Amino acid sequence: MLIDSKKQKLSVGQIIEVASKEIKSKYPADKVKSAILAEISSEQTEAWTPAINNTLFIVHKSNKPRYGYFRALNADSANNYVENSKIFCNAAYKKGFDVLVTQFEDSTVLNIFKLISRNPVNSNMGYAARKTSSGGYQVTLVLGSPRGEQNE
Repeated sequence: MLIDSKKQKLSVGQIIEVASKEIKSKYPADKVKSAILAEISSEQTEAWTPAINNTLFIVHKSNKPRYGYFRALNADSANNYVENSKIFCNAAYKKGFDVLVTQFEDSTVLNIFKLISRNPVNSNMGYAARKTSSGGYQVTLVLGSPRGEQNE
């Protein structure tokens, strides 16, 4: 069950726990939670993990400067999830990312990108979505105007 962050703020562990149950994975929620905790605490992955209200974003840099891969673990209400995502997009751009890529299974997540694109947080922001061969979706999110080649 999702928790409205305007009523109750969750810890990172609680966000992961709620999101693990919400994603309808083929794996048990406790195994999903353990894997995510291991991923974000590993020094080898060097993940950037901003928690915005009751949504945790996990971002990994790619080998290409200013590009990265991300996923969102949401435990917040639908309206808050959209707002949290806008805040994240702006923060990721300020952090030095120009383009982020994500993959997911649930088609309703596409609505978040559609809603944000109607009122983008940065100029020249946009996205491209496509179906993957496994039946999921991949979104390439351009966070704003491209900048130089160095990665911060």
